[in-house]
Amino acid sequence: MSSEDLAYLRGAITALPTPFRDGVIDLEALDRLVQHQARQRTTAVVVGGATGEGWSLEVDEVGQLVARTVASAEESSDYRLRVIFGVTEVSSERAARVARNAALAGADALLVSAPPFAMPDVKGVIAHLRQILDALPSDLPLITINEPERTGTDLDPEALKEILERVPEVAAHCEAGGRPTRARTLAAELSIPLLAGEDRMIGPMIRNGAQGAITVVGNLVPGEVASFIEATRADDPEADALERKLAPLIDALRITTNPVPIKGALAALEAARNDVRAPLLRLDTRQRTALERSLTLARLLIPT
Repeated sequence: MSSEDLAYLRGAITALPTPFRDGVIDLEALDRLVQHQARQRTTAVVVGGATGEGWSLEVDEVGQLVARTVASAEESSDYRLRVIFGVTEVSSERAARVARNAALAGADALLVSAPPFAMPDVKGVIAHLRQILDALPSDLPLITINEPERTGTDLDPEALKEILERVPEVAAHCEAGGRPTRARTLAAELSIPLLAGEDRMIGPMIRNGAQGAITVVGNLVPGEVASFIEATRADDPEADALERKLAPLIDALRITTNPVPIKGALAALEAARNDVRAPLLRLDTRQRTALERSLTLARLLIPT
């Protein structure tokens, strides 16, 4: 795959939460979330995955979620807003079925983590990726994501090099850990684009070789995140000011487990409900008050 085909990775990619209403996907709210990203000319969105509560989605819901996101992106944007689906399944068999549904529904790429809880070694991760690829109806790029806190498996540079040798369909890698030195090593040793996958680490990782970022705070301020990434990549002094401006919002979205805070923020802004699936719970009163204070200070929320 050419670098031109992957140009959408050079920028801000927003990880969308999956909006629910009365236990089912709220398609109208999903449209609003996608439209907001399109207005700010976000290069791509991720649905499913950790932020999208992908672990809770039924296989048929995956097709519905991806198809609606693709349709909304096409209708809302005068450019190609890409749609990436995040595969977070423990079972390789289920991961393959979910990935196939996402591909048939029009996903542009798959963001695949190591199977959580199972904690396979690198050979197991390779087998997992190969089973997903074998199930796809056509070629689709894979983006690996390293989330050791969630999965229990750390895809270190040596593991990634082995993965790339055995699975050349891996077109990019997202690092969601908190080590800029790891980013420097990966950028120097891997032949594929590197993405930041943790909002607090966007600046340090871009400075150490990452090309873009998959971001949660981009749900609220996608334009500012895109400007921050561009300024950091260009070594523009304005990047420091943008980083300081984003920091309080990023911290506010860490008040409890993702995606509960971002759903609470979007509910406060009347963009989507704050419904989550068990075992997650909505923000409690103290958490909601603190988050709304941060939104007010960021001038996103007008106090009543």
